[in-house]
Amino acid sequence: MDSRQAGVKPFVIFCSLIASLGTLNSGINTSALNVPSYYVRNCPDSDHVTYFPGSSLPQCIKMNDWIWGVATGMLAVGGLLGAISSGTLAERFGRRDSMLFMNALFVIGAVLISTSTTSGQFAVGRIFVGVTSGFMTTIVSVYITEISPPSHRGVLVAFLQLFTTIGIFLIEAIGLGLRTPVGWRVVTAITVVPAIIQAAGLIFCSRSPRWLIGRNRIDEARAVMLKLRKGNIEEEFTEMIHGVLNNNNTSAPSPSSNDKTLIDDDNDSGKIEKLSVETKKNNTSTLTLFEVMRIRKLAILTMQQMVLHAGSQLTGINAIMYYSTSIFEASFGDNAAYVTVGVAALNIVATIVGQSLIDRLGRKMLMLISSVCMCIFAALMVVGMTQDIPVLQVVCIMLFVASFGVGLGIIPFLYTAECLPSYAVGAGCAAALMSNWFFNFIIGLIFPSLASACGDYVFLIFVGLTFLLSIFIFFFIIETKKRSIEDIGRQLGWYDLDVQAALSSSSSSVSEKKS
Repeated sequence: MDSRQAGVKPFVIFCSLIASLGTLNSGINTSALNVPSYYVRNCPDSDHVTYFPGSSLPQCIKMNDWIWGVATGMLAVGGLLGAISSGTLAERFGRRDSMLFMNALFVIGAVLISTSTTSGQFAVGRIFVGVTSGFMTTIVSVYITEISPPSHRGVLVAFLQLFTTIGIFLIEAIGLGLRTPVGWRVVTAITVVPAIIQAAGLIFCSRSPRWLIGRNRIDEARAVMLKLRKGNIEEEFTEMIHGVLNNNNTSAPSPSSNDKTLIDDDNDSGKIEKLSVETKKNNTSTLTLFEVMRIRKLAILTMQQMVLHAGSQLTGINAIMYYSTSIFEASFGDNAAYVTVGVAALNIVATIVGQSLIDRLGRKMLMLISSVCMCIFAALMVVGMTQDIPVLQVVCIMLFVASFGVGLGIIPFLYTAECLPSYAVGAGCAAALMSNWFFNFIIGLIFPSLASACGDYVFLIFVGLTFLLSIFIFFFIIETKKRSIEDIGRQLGWYDLDVQAALSSSSSSVSEKKS
C-alpha cells in the first residue's frame, strides 16, 4: 500500500507530541502572569516595596499600568524576534536540532524572571522566553508537516494548538494556588520543566526528511522515511525529491510523467536513485525572505499568509487571554480567576473538537466557521457589557474563545506550512509568524488604553476586523486537506517554478528600472 494512504505510525505521533511541547511552553508563558498579576505588582500590606526576610529579593516589583503593559508585551517582542530568526536557524541546523538548542532560552528567561529585582530584568526575561515561544510556534508546525503523512497531517499539526491551550490551562490552574509574593516567582519558573522534557525527547525524534533531501543527504532521508511511514514509501519519496528538483532550476515532471530519464528502471528504487543523483548535482541553498519576496508567486503567497496570521490576532483573542481576569473582575470580583481558568479549559475542549474535524470538514470551512462565530459572539459580548448582563458576558467570552480554538487557533500554522515549497517554507513561515507576533504585541500593548477610551464598546473594533478576516478567508484561501504538499504546489503555481530564472528575471527588472 502507498505510504500516503497507509495510516500513521506511533513513532510519528511520538515525534509530533515531543515537538508540540515547545508550544505547550509557549502557552505557559503566554498566561503565566494572568492569574497572579496582582502579586507581581503589589507587595502585601504595603504601598512600598518590601523584601523577603533575609533576602535581597523584593516581594513585588512596582510597575504602573504603562510599564506593566510594556513588560508583559515583551513576550510578544521576543516572539517576533524568534519568528524572524526561525527560518535561518531551522535551515542551518535542521528543524529538530534547532528546537533542541532553543530550549536553553526558556531556562535563561525563567531564571531572569523568577529572580527579578527590577522591571528591567523582568522585561528582559520575558524577551528570552518570548524568543523561544516565537521560534517554537513557527518551526513546530513546519516540522510536524514535514514528517506527517498527508492523510493525518491536519490532526497531527493540530497538536501544536492543543498543547498551547493545555499550557495556558495548566499555568492558570496552578496560578490559583500560587497567588502570593513567592507564588508568582514559582509560576514563572515552571517553564523550565517542559523545556527539559522536550530537549531530552527530541534526541529520540527523527530529523525532517525534506530538510535532509535539501542537504543532499538522500540516503539518510530515505532511512528516516522508512521509520516514519507504513507501506511503500517509493512514490511519496520520489515526489518529495521532485519538489527539491523543481527548486533547483530543473523542469522536473509530475510523478505521472513518462520522462525516460525517470523511468528507465522498472522499479521505484531506480527512480529514486536517478532523482538522488540529479538532486546532488542541482541543489542550491534555500531562499531567504528577501529572495522569496522577489519571486511574484511566492511573494503573493507569503503576503496572504501574513494577512491570515495578522487577522487571527486582530480578532482580539489575546485581549481575552492576556486580560481576561481583569475583564471578569468587574463582574465577578474575587472569583474572576476561577472564571478565567474555566475559559482556558473550554479552549482545550474546542481545540480537540477542531482537531477531530480538521481533516474532515477541511481547513477553509473550519476557518470560516471560526471567524464568523467569533464575529457574532464579539458583537453579543458588547451587548452584555453595555447592558450589564454578566451571564451574557461570560457565555459570549467562552463561545468566542471556543470558536477561535476550533479553527483560527489551529489552522493558520498548518496552512502556512502546507502552502509553501520546502525551499521557501522557512522564510515564509518566519514572515507569517512575524506578522502574528507583531500584532500579538500591538494588541497586548494597546488594549488597556483602548478599553479605557472605548469602554464597554471596545470589542466592536474586533467585530469589524473579524468580519473583514471572514471575507478574506472566503475569497483567498484554498482547501488543502489530505493533499500532498506537491499537489498543493501545483494548484498554487509553484510546483514547476523555475526559481533561478525567476530570481534572474527579478534582478533584470530592477536593473532596467535603475538604468
